[in-house]
Amino acid sequence: MALFRIGICAATTAFVVGLTACAAPGQTSGTPEQFVVIDTEELGDFSPLLGHGKNGESKIFESLYRVAEGVDDRIPAALPVLAAGPPEPIDGDLSRWRVTTRSGVRFSDGSPFGPEDVVATYNSLIDPAFAAPIAADYDFLRGAKQTGPDTVEFQLTGAYADFDHRLFMAIAPAESFAQPGPADRAELNRNPIGTGPYVLTESRPDQVVLTARTDYWGEQAPVRRFVIRRSDDDNARASQLRDGADGTVLPPELAQAAAKDGYRVVSAVANDWRAITLPSGNPVAGDPAIRRALNVAVDRKAMVEHILGGHGTAMSTLVGPVYGETYDPAQDFTHDQGEAARELDAAGWRVGADGIRAKDGRRAAFEIAYYPTEVLRRDLTMAVVSDAKKVGIEITPVAVDKAKMTPAYLAQTAFMLGGGGQPYTVDGQLYTKLHSRYATPGVGSKWDNASDYVNPKIDQLLDAARAELNTQRRTELYRQVQAEYHRDPAMLALVATNHVYVVRDNGWRITPTALEPHSHGVAWGPWYGLSRWTR
Repeated sequence: MALFRIGICAATTAFVVGLTACAAPGQTSGTPEQFVVIDTEELGDFSPLLGHGKNGESKIFESLYRVAEGVDDRIPAALPVLAAGPPEPIDGDLSRWRVTTRSGVRFSDGSPFGPEDVVATYNSLIDPAFAAPIAADYDFLRGAKQTGPDTVEFQLTGAYADFDHRLFMAIAPAESFAQPGPADRAELNRNPIGTGPYVLTESRPDQVVLTARTDYWGEQAPVRRFVIRRSDDDNARASQLRDGADGTVLPPELAQAAAKDGYRVVSAVANDWRAITLPSGNPVAGDPAIRRALNVAVDRKAMVEHILGGHGTAMSTLVGPVYGETYDPAQDFTHDQGEAARELDAAGWRVGADGIRAKDGRRAAFEIAYYPTEVLRRDLTMAVVSDAKKVGIEITPVAVDKAKMTPAYLAQTAFMLGGGGQPYTVDGQLYTKLHSRYATPGVGSKWDNASDYVNPKIDQLLDAARAELNTQRRTELYRQVQAEYHRDPAMLALVATNHVYVVRDNGWRITPTALEPHSHGVAWGPWYGLSRWTR
């Protein structure tokens, strides 16, 4: 039984202190002792229940499975980590699955890992007492129970053929969940204990330090200290590279400019999409004709070429080529401003003297909110504004702080949204974003079904596909989802962007990147396989 300990783990060999400013210009900090990177995400919040390591990318925790590296043109395989092999349906019932856990693994506090830790982590995730913000992503899970000294049975709400690609969540000791309460207040969130190759040895709002474990159950990580600093400003991170940091994530244009004097660019294929929400509560953005017209008015290929620098693909139905036969390219929206104009004319949106359309005395005008510190979101927003104006829709871009993005604000205001948080099944990609269950206030996170989209046919198809046992039939159901979405789009999906990283080229042989979700930063990219780097 794992022992939960208050305080930072004592298994580390050294407590890293005094790591203040980045290395001096020209100084290489990426040695076997230290590697310094600049992240975009807020630092802290280490609990798996808050989403830390939910796709197997944590350095502190590990998951039952992780996604394979080096595969970017299809959904990668799920590789066992804390599991001893693939999950198996019980008696052919796809609503009950058995996982055998790996033996000989210890947490960073020295206590043994076992199936009870898997059970406690997953059951706490769906327990309302823990108020886990990612619980909606696991609405298919009824519960987990230990069925032997090294086995766990997962009980689902229905058949789920793709369940093996939904077991990437980070696992913590069972004792971490002994006292139910909000996950963001738990000791685990501040002082994480995991089975991973690194432990947390310093945590401040502006800096986190991870130190390689000397007692790790697998091969020890060759990068001994991993220092993470934060800036959500793209230009600031590019500047910190010039001041000696070893790597960061940047928009393509900034990355190319920064990749010199010993740095290189690594482009990781991601199923990370950008879209404009079109809230049903907004009388213009929620109008079906406006939604359809915008989807053919925007030039997605130009966005990929000129804004992404070729580092991405056009995406209009949230399903792309990585999903193989499930993807139906015939349902993609094509750029046709003539069609957009005809759509608006037919719906009664008439062009006024100023070139902006109106219907029943209401102008075809609304706002789009975006984060100004993120160059990519800003530039995509401006491209949409320009394309929309050509067909008589006036969109006003509004730069907003993240703190302003409340559910009430999002219910009325269009927003430049990023998605693809769990893209390793089509269900994970679509269900919470399109199902009307998540249009209900208080269900899921504020980003789930952010357009408050309600389409009973989409609901029916998504529910049927989730439970369909026959692979061909499930594929056909998802192709029907795309056809229905093309007829009645929920939002203005634009592109799936690759994640572009800049990394110091100083002799490390880095592992290949994996197909990445929306979440990026230094948990992914060249650093996804950090513990497996070699010199």
